[in-house]
Amino acid sequence: MLLIFSAFSGCGGEENEEYSGPIDIVLIMSANSGTLEITKGNGNETIEQQTVEIEFDLSNTTSGSGDITGFTIDPGDGSDIIYSNGSENGVFSHEYLVHGVFEAIITAMDSEDNERSIIEEIRIDYIQEHNNQNTNNPDVVWIDYIGPSTDIPMWINVSSTIANPEDLDLLVFTDDPVTVTWTLYDGQDNKINETTETLEGGDSMDVQSSINMPITIDWRVEITLNNDENVNAITLFAVSYDHSEM
Repeated sequence: MLLIFSAFSGCGGEENEEYSGPIDIVLIMSANSGTLEITKGNGNETIEQQTVEIEFDLSNTTSGSGDITGFTIDPGDGSDIIYSNGSENGVFSHEYLVHGVFEAIITAMDSEDNERSIIEEIRIDYIQEHNNQNTNNPDVVWIDYIGPSTDIPMWINVSSTIANPEDLDLLVFTDDPVTVTWTLYDGQDNKINETTETLEGGDSMDVQSSINMPITIDWRVEITLNNDENVNAITLFAVSYDHSEM
């Protein structure tokens, strides 16, 4: 789906004050939202990353005073500003590598030194899966890839499945139990939720917690064991910034 905004008609992009100059910014965006998806393995190593790429097409932008000589785009996510001159076709792409709500500032300049800027809001939600296999010391799992968001999330969902697999030792299955403690902390180190279960060999436990409009984003999950039994743990964080759900 393409999103078309014309600043001349007052639709789409926001301006800090009313504009009466000659530049008509026509912006076609491939999207204004998306979901950054991250998969991590043992040691919190990122093993797969699906980023969000957004195209900004300014090729139909005009000026009543002269030629359009260039554009700048500040994506709003802390990355470098994109610069171009009039010799380029006015179509730019940016890859969002962090999540949050960002204000992209799009500026057009003409040959008579006129300049105009508009602001477009970009929303990048987040899904992170952490797969910790065959370990007696599960990783601390935290929300990663946090950007300089202008708004707090609408909600954070976190869920974990921890399994005590049956062990095959010298062709004999052992069913050593393990006591698992799952603890969720917020970004201010407050303990939000804690669950403890004893798992026999072959058993598993599921834990889930949901937080609406959290003030902090850098939440974490800690999983501790009472012995050296190996477990498999999968933890999923999902972060939504979509406040239209209210």
